[in-house]
Amino acid sequence: MNYCDTLYTVSAEVLDRTVFAELETSRALTYRELQHDVQKWVRFFKRHGVKQGDCIAIHLHNGINFILTHMAAQCMGAVSALLDPLSQPKSLSYYLMLTDAKAMVTHLRESQLEAAETGTAIVIREEELPNDSPSESGVAESFNSDELQIFDWPIDATSYIYFTSGTTSLPKGVPLTYGNHSNFFRIAQKYWTPSDATAKHISFVPFSHGFGSIFLIPWTIRTQSECYILRGFHPMKVEQAIQNYGITHIYGVPSHYQQLLKFKPFHASLKKLQMAFCAAAKLDKETVDEWKNITGNPLHEGYGLIETTGGIVWRVHQDAAQTGDVGPCPDSELIEVAIMDEDGLLLEVEQEGEIVVRGKSVTSGYLNMPEENARVFAGGWFHTGDKGKMTSNRQLIMTGRIKDIINIAGIKISPFEVESVLNRHPQVNTSAVVSAADPLYGEVVKAFVIPVSGESPEPRAIIKYCAEHLINFQVPRQVVLMDDFPLNNMGKVDRKKLRTL
Repeated sequence: MNYCDTLYTVSAEVLDRTVFAELETSRALTYRELQHDVQKWVRFFKRHGVKQGDCIAIHLHNGINFILTHMAAQCMGAVSALLDPLSQPKSLSYYLMLTDAKAMVTHLRESQLEAAETGTAIVIREEELPNDSPSESGVAESFNSDELQIFDWPIDATSYIYFTSGTTSLPKGVPLTYGNHSNFFRIAQKYWTPSDATAKHISFVPFSHGFGSIFLIPWTIRTQSECYILRGFHPMKVEQAIQNYGITHIYGVPSHYQQLLKFKPFHASLKKLQMAFCAAAKLDKETVDEWKNITGNPLHEGYGLIETTGGIVWRVHQDAAQTGDVGPCPDSELIEVAIMDEDGLLLEVEQEGEIVVRGKSVTSGYLNMPEENARVFAGGWFHTGDKGKMTSNRQLIMTGRIKDIINIAGIKISPFEVESVLNRHPQVNTSAVVSAADPLYGEVVKAFVIPVSGESPEPRAIIKYCAEHLINFQVPRQVVLMDDFPLNNMGKVDRKKLRTL
């Protein structure tokens, strides 16, 4: 089993059509070129000592290099460990150790790598990758099927590793198998039917966060369509792509759509889209209604986590009944979604509790975290940490969050990770991090700090220190100095009280 098989069975009439294109660089690949380059990169990694069963850590921005590295790894039977490209050099050693990566492909310059502890991993900088296209390197026009190398993955073997933030620990490794992936596509094929070979997708959500690499890359190839890539979201670049390339399908998080709606000159372009899809954070009904009023088309929505191999619930071609309405739950033989109370009892319709999931799309558990696994996967259910309820017609309504995870425009931030950096500052005794409401991103990071006795640190200096050690979204927008933290009845920091300060 290998999703790369679909690349080598595309119809002959699409071989010379574009499949992936970078909008910032104008670099593009046809289906024929992609077939050649994936195999060429397989040979490249083998020459560097990577073999079947090894792990390749991918520390790259959205782009063709990411796609080729990931697909080559899958073709040769190597595990893809997908790292956030904004991860600081000092944090890379943790990911390499946890995944036991044989190699890491990174966008970092040699000078930046001096701060990274890469251990025994083979480090391949992006500029060292074999980037010449088939036409430039003189490769034969027709693909030689005798050279084809595609590993047949066992259904229960880990083939990808993603990372998700934890409330009380470092990022958690989420192993996914081809069994997980194939069940995800069984759900998608039944509940997600918005595109065919005529579609022109645009991708600006980080591939490392799952949606692009789990869904959009293989979906583009499966449907023999086209995908245009941005390294990140920029409203003007998205609008220009719609105008210049005829983009038909767009995928984002709530803040992306709010920004696009703010620019009235963009509205004419937005009307040209066939579909707009939103996920990763709760979408308010006001944005849904405004999008439909301006574009004439619904703003679709879905729900899923990396632990469930992405989307499990899809609200497609259906208006939202209220804020948090993410769509109808799928058939239970595909995946089970339920609402559970604090005692582990399943709740009836319209009763609010924790959203729990079980089925073939769900990961077997976090890497090397037996205690966390016992808690999060208790009773055979994955406990999402999200609050919600089920309507009488089995619509899933997201109502809030149980965990302390901070959700910034769909990017999940762990308070623990930010606090661990704050607490290393020489003038900080201890810290507590919470979410603060933000009109654009939904939430941002706010930090409360108790200084070392006799010290009076400048909040701006602490923020600058964090910026040197954290991804930009993790950096606190505000730092508040305090003498003591409010405590709850259990003697723990009362984060709910801190959010009101």
